Amino acid sequence: MGLVNRVVPAGELEAYVKSITDMISANAPLTIKAVKFTVGEMLKDESKRNLARSVELVEQCFASRDYTEGRTAFMEKRKPVFTGS
Repeated sequence: MGLVNRVVPAGELEAYVKSITDMISANAPLTIKAVKFTVGEMLKDESKRNLARSVELVEQCFASRDYTEGRTAFMEKRKPVFTGS
């Protein structure tokens, strides 16, 4: 099921968690927002989910400057600089 990806000693937990949060925060802010919202919706009862809002957020991601920046940075083999717009 993938519920546990890694087990680390207690003394290494904080550093490991920070490495994961750093990796997540390096992504485009609009994408992080869309993912957080969508995961939250998937945890709700199916009848209470707002999937239309999830679709809107994803569409905003594809229409954003950050999307263009991500594609351009990939083609130029550099790290993207996301602005949240």
